[in-house]
Amino acid sequence: MQVEQSERTRGACAATAGMTGMAPEQPESNQSQKLAEELNSPSPRARWWSRVVIELARMASWAVLTPPRAGFRAWSRLRPAQQLVFGFGLYAMIGACVLALPFSQSRHAGFVDHAFTAVSAISTTGLTTVSVSDTYTRFGELVVLALFQVGGVGFMTLSSILILARGKPLTEARVTALKAGFSVPHYFVMSNFLRHVVVFTVASETIGSLILWWRFSAAGVESPLWSAVFHSVSAFATAGFGLHNDSLERFAGDWSINVTIAALSYLGAIGFIVVQDVWYTIKFRERMLTFTSKVILYMTAAIFVLGTVALYVFEPSVRSLSPSDRLLACMFQVMTASTTAGFNTIPIGGMSSASLVVLLMAMLIGASPAGTGGGIKTTSVSAIVGNLFSVLRGRSAVVWLGHEVPMVRVLYAFAATSLYLIGLCFGVLALCALEDKPFLPIVFEAASAIGTVGLSMGITGDLTTAGKLVLIGLMFAGRCGPLTVGLALLRPDQDAGSARRDDLAV
Repeated sequence: MQVEQSERTRGACAATAGMTGMAPEQPESNQSQKLAEELNSPSPRARWWSRVVIELARMASWAVLTPPRAGFRAWSRLRPAQQLVFGFGLYAMIGACVLALPFSQSRHAGFVDHAFTAVSAISTTGLTTVSVSDTYTRFGELVVLALFQVGGVGFMTLSSILILARGKPLTEARVTALKAGFSVPHYFVMSNFLRHVVVFTVASETIGSLILWWRFSAAGVESPLWSAVFHSVSAFATAGFGLHNDSLERFAGDWSINVTIAALSYLGAIGFIVVQDVWYTIKFRERMLTFTSKVILYMTAAIFVLGTVALYVFEPSVRSLSPSDRLLACMFQVMTASTTAGFNTIPIGGMSSASLVVLLMAMLIGASPAGTGGGIKTTSVSAIVGNLFSVLRGRSAVVWLGHEVPMVRVLYAFAATSLYLIGLCFGVLALCALEDKPFLPIVFEAASAIGTVGLSMGITGDLTTAGKLVLIGLMFAGRCGPLTVGLALLRPDQDAGSARRDDLAV
């Protein structure tokens, strides 16, 4: 959603200029000239922005030329969960400040809107209170792209790659934080894994950009190369940000664009664990898919097929389309909900209640660990389903797809899911108390925020400042993971062995 400018105000200004014989107000294409004049003027606002720019430059120079050792020591004392939460929060704050600078904006917006955009980008959500293409300059759009690229692959990945490129090993603390961020098995060699992540990310986004450049050029899109790069990175990072105010609705019948966006979103959402396993399978010419990769692929395929069939049957707004376009629209919406990509080719606000429930279920399950998407995660849902069937069949161990799931993983899956649903309930409660909106759009908005999906029924831009702050909190918690936020806030308990053993009726 975006906040529209008042057309009546523009008309009044033009009419006043015509009556007084003055030239009408210059269009926003002269924004750079206006900003230059503003920065050179002695106005308090210009002096304040100048000070901000100077201080940011000083901080950047100090960090590069004289690394703050005290800061590094304080950082090393943080637990991995605290490092992840603090790191993403720091990037979001810096992104909001940069977006608020005059040369990042082509249309003025409040700082809360800039903070909302920054958190939405770093969390790869895609919800916006203002139009990205109408509000930000090309530099501002580049900042948004950088934020959801960092949010997609993880902020520690980039710095770790620089360390490896200099021929230095990763410290044990950094490896622990990386494994916590990617949720990879303990036996993964992180140096090899990070190289695969970077190579696969660059290759996927480059190929996607070339295909989209070809299709956008044929469709007459303005600045097709930049639009292709922006949408390719956004799709792979499952960010859902676009440069068109209708998302991808204008390309609803274009199979090339739909399939390319869907492929990029799935490649990012299934997780780099699957990518590495597939690469080793091809390299060594033998099956090397781990149990985790099998679960991810099975669950992703099941959600895609069942969700597509449900939308094809329940959604009335696509029944007027041809069978092929109707199937494409249903497949794309299930894809974008389950991968938490957040694009849409049909208006979400006009969908039936049954279809919205299908999308809600797909959003709640979400993507997979070690990927760019959000949600509860397919593996956590698999562990819970496996526990359900094991209890119903009287098994003492949790078995899923012929494999016994370690009990510690089951406990983590239940804890992550419980905190996720608790956060969703509190978010819905807060929005219901703060906003005068129907219940279903509020639930959908909250689920989209904490699931880092980015789909909306059209209420994002109409929220109050308090409602926007609630969504900012939900998006941030969804990117870090509610369980990670909880681990960052609470201290580890080493006294569990002293607890008395007793029974509990359930």
